[in-house]
Amino acid sequence: MTSQTVQTSAPALTPGSTSLDTSQRVLLGVLLITAAVLSFLPIAILGPAIGWPASLRAPAAQQLAAIAAAPAAVALGYAVYLLYSVLILPVMTLLAWRCSGSLARPMAVMVVAFAAMSALARSIGILRWLTAMPAMAQQHAATDPAGKQVLETIFTTVTTYGGGIGELLGVSLFMALSLGLAMVAAWKQRTLPRWLAAFGMVSALLLFALFLPTMGVAVQVPIAAAATLLAIWMVVAGIQVCFKPKQV
Repeated sequence: MTSQTVQTSAPALTPGSTSLDTSQRVLLGVLLITAAVLSFLPIAILGPAIGWPASLRAPAAQQLAAIAAAPAAVALGYAVYLLYSVLILPVMTLLAWRCSGSLARPMAVMVVAFAAMSALARSIGILRWLTAMPAMAQQHAATDPAGKQVLETIFTTVTTYGGGIGELLGVSLFMALSLGLAMVAAWKQRTLPRWLAAFGMVSALLLFALFLPTMGVAVQVPIAAAATLLAIWMVVAGIQVCFKPKQV
């Protein structure tokens, strides 16, 4: 009697092929464009209300007063931002599928894993603006000077910690790794045009650069520039996968 070992692996892709069917490809394109649009809406809502995102650099007392003066706008703006952050996971999951040809491939698994960590970290960072900060702002408006000082210290601490989770990990490190790995897969498999994969790699590198100062590297990249480039890439990629799926 002879024994035979059966080995299974993800099917090989030919250059330019993708396992997404037409409806899945259109869904990916729509989600990419929707995510890009949602990324700009918080500025449109929070900018006129509290001067966001420049307000994030203001003293704690000024930020708390602004939040207390416009609670509805703050809730709406950050709710939209939370929706965008949660949407990152399905967007990157479909993108991993498109770029790798199969979600069973190790590269695709890593793309989805880092996307999940990015969405979670972003959501944790944003939730403070929908829960703790509005309550703190109302207390700050009604308390005495000594109480205000205590609340301002707490506000600064929570903001620094939440920003580290949401921005440094969620927006920067985890998103850079997820997008960067997806673009490497797309480049190798030719599941996206080479120029679009290169564009995505540049966006991923810019996002990663936001994390470098925490490692002692003196690099200053405006978060608005990195976020804007990512949104532009999403729109271009969304149009590409919807209307020009065969061009590589």
